[in-house]
Amino acid sequence: MSPANLLLAALCACTGITAISLLKKMKQPLTGLTVTAEGDRQPDWPKAFTVIRLVYEISGEGPFDEALVRKATRLATKRYCAVGGTIELGQGGCDIRFSHRII
Repeated sequence: MSPANLLLAALCACTGITAISLLKKMKQPLTGLTVTAEGDRQPDWPKAFTVIRLVYEISGEGPFDEALVRKATRLATKRYCAVGGTIELGQGGCDIRFSHRII
């Protein structure tokens, strides 16, 4: 993996672990979660990310409360992940966008 891809992997791990914790606390029927990331980069050096998109794929036994899933993924992405916070607060910042899909 390139260092840039490792950064995306760290973001997936950080937000994923947090989302799992939040969803369990919210008593959602979670049995699996996968986070994928892709990003757009500047054309010139240092080729920093300008936008990162995360997709949370959530599976479980029983119905999910869509509002709670949205809340958990938002908090995991925008509030509790130190990796995401570091990326967004860096020089010029990077917009990290997210969505979820219940399977």
